[in-house]
Amino acid sequence: MGIGIAEVAASHKQQVKLFDLDVDFAHSAKETMVKRLHSRVQRGKITAEFSQQISDNVQIVTDIKELADCSLVIEAIVENLSIKQKLFQQLQAICLETTLFASNTSSISITAIASVLTRPENMIGLHFFNPAPVMQLVEVVAGLRSSQHSLDTGLRLCQFWGKVSVLAKSSPGFIVNRVARPFYGEALKMLQEQVSTPEIMDALMLSAGFRMGPFTLMDLIGMDINLSVSETVFKSMYYDARYRPSLIQQEMVVAKLLGKKTGQGFYAYDGTVKKSVEYQSPKKAATHLSVSHEINPLSEISQLLCADDDFVVAHHSGGVSLEVSDCAILLSNGQTCQQRLQSLPYQYLAQIDLMLDYSTCPVIHVSFDSQCPDSIKDQIIGLFQKLNRHVLVGKDLPAMIVMRTVCLLINEAADALENGVCNENDVDLAMQKGVNYPIGLLAWGYKMGLNHVVETLDHLHQWFGDDRYRVSPWLRRKSQV
Repeated sequence: MGIGIAEVAASHKQQVKLFDLDVDFAHSAKETMVKRLHSRVQRGKITAEFSQQISDNVQIVTDIKELADCSLVIEAIVENLSIKQKLFQQLQAICLETTLFASNTSSISITAIASVLTRPENMIGLHFFNPAPVMQLVEVVAGLRSSQHSLDTGLRLCQFWGKVSVLAKSSPGFIVNRVARPFYGEALKMLQEQVSTPEIMDALMLSAGFRMGPFTLMDLIGMDINLSVSETVFKSMYYDARYRPSLIQQEMVVAKLLGKKTGQGFYAYDGTVKKSVEYQSPKKAATHLSVSHEINPLSEISQLLCADDDFVVAHHSGGVSLEVSDCAILLSNGQTCQQRLQSLPYQYLAQIDLMLDYSTCPVIHVSFDSQCPDSIKDQIIGLFQKLNRHVLVGKDLPAMIVMRTVCLLINEAADALENGVCNENDVDLAMQKGVNYPIGLLAWGYKMGLNHVVETLDHLHQWFGDDRYRVSPWLRRKSQV
């Protein structure tokens, strides 16, 4: 991260001094940067002259006192509060009174880091995302005593570097690492509950629009880092159930199954073929179906079916999206099919998992009530296959997989607003630019309907009796408007 941040500044004609306690490591880091720049030259992305300029702008220094004249010092060292505090105390003793100090910490309180300084107003967070030269987002983090001048300087710097900046209050995980916890945490919880496999859950999240599934991403990040951030946020949030780490994380760290860097995590990285997802074999689609003519969450699927001349379509009004042979087909709402069927005038029920765009998603995830005959199941599976979709049939469980995860993510984004961590625009921007979510979480909530999100979370809370599913007051208020 340190050399990546150095490259960002150096590529904008700023003079950068690079310091590390291990000078050999500093030289190795710069060599890595030079190789990366050379690769970009060979691919025609930048000129050889520009590559050389960037390299020349990064000077390795061997004594921390050589940072004395720097107008900005960015720290990107180990995630340990006391070590960071000692470093900034040392820097404060040698730097100018006007020097801006910034930490690239991903989860430690900026207020806590600055608490040992005589000029805490000069301390802010500048949280870059890896790789820093490529990722657009920087979280500019305000400690309780950060001055407005320091924050404004940080925001202007990000603009100068061509970055997208969001302003966050110093709180555990800031915006991204706080809001994103359910993406990992709920996947691990579902794995522990034996809801599904990593392969299937990753495939469904990809189909929903995410660039990477949670298990692939954890393998890429490293389970040790993932656990460390999870534990930091959990402890810093006074052990709030929403941030509780998973026993699976601890077990994998102890076993040194850290992911890609150790050759084995949820997946093997030894050249063996990754286990493939087994989708439903081809089934004969129903020929007669009833479709709601009202706009509903599954309207995209309905429109595709209505456009196919092979189907005989009747239209109806009411809350049921689709109907095949007295089997209602609805978007999951956090109840099991068995529970939900009790309040419906239908004999059978199928529920569909959440997808961002049903007109383009490659996979449909469906569950059925236990009494639904195989013949009807096959007709419904065939319907989706007729739309050139792979079909996965899951267990009849509350909120299925994508719906369960996304509703928790939306709830976490809402709670960040409730607690004044950021504003509505910045939370959506941060999740899109920082972790490549396909759409802002609040935007996704509005698209789905905030009432549906609240209903789903309430049903999950009732089913599990776990406080991690409690609805954010912000979300409940907004859903009632």
